Amino acid sequence: MAEVLGLGKVSREVFRRSVLPFIPIDRELELDGATVKLTKRTVVAHSPSIGVPLETLGYFAFHYAASNVACRFGKPTHIITGIYLPLKTREVELRTIAKSLGDEAKKFGVIIAAGQTATYYGLEIPFVSTTCLGEQRRPVGKPREGDVVLIAGEVGGEAVWLTSLSRGTSDQRWRSLTALPTILALHDVEGVKLLHDVSEGGVKGALMEVLESVELSLSFSSGDVAYANGSEKLSQDLLRAPTYGALIIIVEPDSLEKVVRVCDEREVKVSRLGSLRRGFGLFIDGEEVREQARVEIDELYGTFRRLD
Repeated sequence: MAEVLGLGKVSREVFRRSVLPFIPIDRELELDGATVKLTKRTVVAHSPSIGVPLETLGYFAFHYAASNVACRFGKPTHIITGIYLPLKTREVELRTIAKSLGDEAKKFGVIIAAGQTATYYGLEIPFVSTTCLGEQRRPVGKPREGDVVLIAGEVGGEAVWLTSLSRGTSDQRWRSLTALPTILALHDVEGVKLLHDVSEGGVKGALMEVLESVELSLSFSSGDVAYANGSEKLSQDLLRAPTYGALIIIVEPDSLEKVVRVCDEREVKVSRLGSLRRGFGLFIDGEEVREQARVEIDELYGTFRRLD
């Protein structure tokens, strides 16, 4: 077995040995691409995954894109993925990425429809590009004044995980850093109008994106937010800190208890931020949030390169 991968697309032998056994497919692979049936209810989302520890790369590559489809009330069904690697990448590392990606796809019943696996000059760390397709189960609602804004999940968990890794501490917290199960469960709750997973920019960034989209305002106290264990030791602004796995929810007041019940059943904490109001802007502890400056923890991405 070759230890180091050659330049460019991996050979069919390597692909069949170190990628294909780990990913779910529903037909024999075809030349150049694959044929899938698209409808007016097809939801498509694309996300890159880079800079995280190798054993987590496939996990996040799947969940970044699949969660975005699910936030549009779509059930993820197919993924197109590209695994792009630096020269001198070992085959065992490719296998680690493929298995992690495939395990998550199988867990959620998603098929890998097409993609590419290759090594290239110019890449310093592994990079996985993922496009997810799904079938929309119902339309996204239009939030109105009086609808309630919630956060499902603990804020700052991703930041705690990254900090632990940077200090050389083994931390398996990443296995729970996804909102996808919660999002899919909320599809069946009438009155849920909008879902948005927290990604770059943390909670503040996610809320500003939501408020800009719905053209309304929100005011809340930072003390009303549920934070992850260990986050109190971080000196960063936790509402800007990496918090993947948390979810912004906008729901009609009459459906609030149903949302809380769904989250409680999954042992997901819920923070009630407040109700949408007229005007535009995000106000926390009485101050308007204007800039979306990144925090120092974000710089840890890209420092995790290979398996130990």
